[in-house]
Amino acid sequence: MIVDVHIHLSPPDLVADRSPYLKGEKGLAVLYSDPASPLATTDKLLSDMDSAGVDKALVMGFPWTLEDNARRHNDWLLAECQKYPERLYPLAAFDPRALWAYKHAEQFLNSGGFGLGELCVYDEGLNPAILDSLEALGALCKTRNLPMLVHVNEPIGHQYPGKAPMEISQIYSLVKRCHGVKLILAHFGGGLPFLAALRKEVKENLATTYFDTAAMPFLFQPQTLALAYKILGPKFCLGTDYPLLKTARYQKYFTDAGLSPEETEAVSGGTAARFLEL
Repeated sequence: MIVDVHIHLSPPDLVADRSPYLKGEKGLAVLYSDPASPLATTDKLLSDMDSAGVDKALVMGFPWTLEDNARRHNDWLLAECQKYPERLYPLAAFDPRALWAYKHAEQFLNSGGFGLGELCVYDEGLNPAILDSLEALGALCKTRNLPMLVHVNEPIGHQYPGKAPMEISQIYSLVKRCHGVKLILAHFGGGLPFLAALRKEVKENLATTYFDTAAMPFLFQPQTLALAYKILGPKFCLGTDYPLLKTARYQKYFTDAGLSPEETEAVSGGTAARFLEL
């Protein structure tokens, strides 16, 4: 089974013309003001999933700052995924700093949502106030045994659109605050997996934390994944960040990493299917 835990899906009006949504949404402007930045409809996604042999996917929108935008997108996502209940599993995306964030998350989960994500802040690090919000949202997911996917990124290296100024210590604080939550850290956890080799305490705190591979071909050499697998074992899940990249790019990446067939099967879907109970 192939499971993609990190896919972005957009309603037809947003795909047709994103310009009306750019006002008041700095994050959207940073990532999608260029018309060439890809957005995907459901039909296109399902066609690409079929071509790549992807069985199931966690799908999400955009971490909107404005409540109306978040509600419109996430309500549409709920309704859309109900058409494909064995293939598409909706996560609610929004800015976790918003005053309405917790109420919106609660309503989404009560309406049949599969979890929360991609929760993201692009213009600042995981400061104490943001960590407070994420901890509360994580607790909401924990009571329902549902996942929460959070955007994190590496603290060093080149700048690119969507790279937040965060530190590994902040990411680790998030892990500790969300102990027991089915937490998925996007983008290889910003490199956090390697810290599991430092102390037994770190590995223990990562007990219910998993990592997706979103954008790894852009950010990390393939050997990175194989080394991290040796440290942590089956804690890594295919996340393509589709439509940014497609499944075939990651399949080549896993081959180049030198993963064994068993490790490749786990990363491609086995691990996600097990811990998400799909």
